[in-house]
Amino acid sequence: MDRIDRLILAMISRWEGGFSNHPADRGGPTCMGITQKTYSEYLGKPATVEMIRAMPREHALAIYRTHYWLDANIDRLPEVLQPVVFDMSVNMGPGTAVRLFQRALSNLGCSLICDGRIGPVTAGIAETAVADLGGKRVINTICDLRREYYTDIVTRDRSQFVFFGGWLNRCESYRTLVG
Repeated sequence: MDRIDRLILAMISRWEGGFSNHPADRGGPTCMGITQKTYSEYLGKPATVEMIRAMPREHALAIYRTHYWLDANIDRLPEVLQPVVFDMSVNMGPGTAVRLFQRALSNLGCSLICDGRIGPVTAGIAETAVADLGGKRVINTICDLRREYYTDIVTRDRSQFVFFGGWLNRCESYRTLVG
């Protein structure tokens, strides 16, 4: 098992857990954080609730590795930033996560277009930001924007407040990664 799989499994066990079908969860039934829609896309056919409930761990790993890590180009980022950007990719979707990450870099004075894609420009700017400002400052800026993102969600839709404490705990856990 490589570093990416260990990171994925740690994130699943800490934040995603097993099967859930919370009535306020916009993603509907999930297992290990994988929504019914995402699992259906992976299978190439509609996934039933029972299929979600019985999802093999290997399927979840493959989905996380492909959709939320490789397709999002998380591997292009400095290693210190990979866990927090990956977790956001899972929690809010890759495009939203990368735009929020790019906004954090912009807030730190970096000049880039927030297009929701990690290409060579974003990767290079992230590398420079970590080298010049330190991983902790970059991660704290990401976490500040992430808190605002969650606050905006619950402000617009009070039904999502049930998830707010967990989202904030998840966000804040990344501030301690870098000493």
